[in-house]
Amino acid sequence: MTFIRNTWYAAAWSGDIGRKLFSRTLLNEPVLFYRREDGSIVAMRDRCPHRLVPLSMGRLVGDDVECIYHGLKFDGGGRCIANPNGSQLIPKAAAVDAYRVVERHQIVWIWMGEQALADEAQVPDLPWLADPEHFTETHGTTTLPASYLLVVDNLMDLRHTAFLHSALEPRDHALIPVKDYEENGRVWAKIFSENTPPPPFFAMKIEGRVDHWQEMLCYPPGVCAIFYGVTAPGRPRKEGLDTINISLVTPETDRSSHYLWASARDFDLDDGKLTEAVREGSAYAFANEDAPVLAAQQQAIGDRDLMEFGPVLFSNDVAAGRVRRIIERRLAEERQGGAPTCGEGNWPPGTDAALLSI
Repeated sequence: MTFIRNTWYAAAWSGDIGRKLFSRTLLNEPVLFYRREDGSIVAMRDRCPHRLVPLSMGRLVGDDVECIYHGLKFDGGGRCIANPNGSQLIPKAAAVDAYRVVERHQIVWIWMGEQALADEAQVPDLPWLADPEHFTETHGTTTLPASYLLVVDNLMDLRHTAFLHSALEPRDHALIPVKDYEENGRVWAKIFSENTPPPPFFAMKIEGRVDHWQEMLCYPPGVCAIFYGVTAPGRPRKEGLDTINISLVTPETDRSSHYLWASARDFDLDDGKLTEAVREGSAYAFANEDAPVLAAQQQAIGDRDLMEFGPVLFSNDVAAGRVRRIIERRLAEERQGGAPTCGEGNWPPGTDAALLSI
């Protein structure tokens, strides 16, 4: 599988990385992370250039990492600074690829393409994850046994919720038209239900019928946010209850993906039991509902791409198709040596207030 490399990927949650060596495979490459003594984050290929032993098996010495096998020491930029063997000479080739990282809103982002093209202005902005005055959030990570394309396809199909996650939506939810469109390199998929019974998550908080929205915004290749909420029939959304559910899909290998998820809400901010219930419910759904289906789908596809099989497509699949076409365009741009194009401005477009009014 070919991955877009000139883009920012979610590598880990900030709390995952400290003064212990932390390794994670991203885009088929092992990457070593750790924090310097000043708190800044190092990311480099987790492979000693001498005998290819993972550097994560070694140890930190101040802000440098020492290989467990022969004691070669590398600084945070990947440069070998010590060779305690024989003549102690350091070959020019004794270096490790290092990657740009940015830490923002509890997420560590990594750029694994051409480092000179890394533009921090294009780091996705997810303000709901770092605004405790207005939102309470919970988050986690899982590894899904499927390619990132299949995971994103799944996210963009809003109707699968009525079947795979039936505790969230009734079956007739799948009959509601989906509005989808591309806007500045992003894809929207939206379902709006007027004057309907509230979905189970909100039924305990609101009585009577509601207007209900479920709207997915995707910035390819793998940054998605779904706005999921209710309000009294005919009333503005700002008067209702809203959640913003973040899905960050980063390829691990051709056939597996890291899935960083978060859920933020704008009501009952101090209700710890509700936060824990959301955390447990989200983790359960990903591990016990999405993962088995995606694993079976990946097993059926093998090392090929889904579209090679000529699958039957429905209107459910239009938004996912839009995302795939954007990914194809960006891969073509990279092959031609062009600078990355990420739409107009940062992600998400506009302010959070503007988004919540859509």
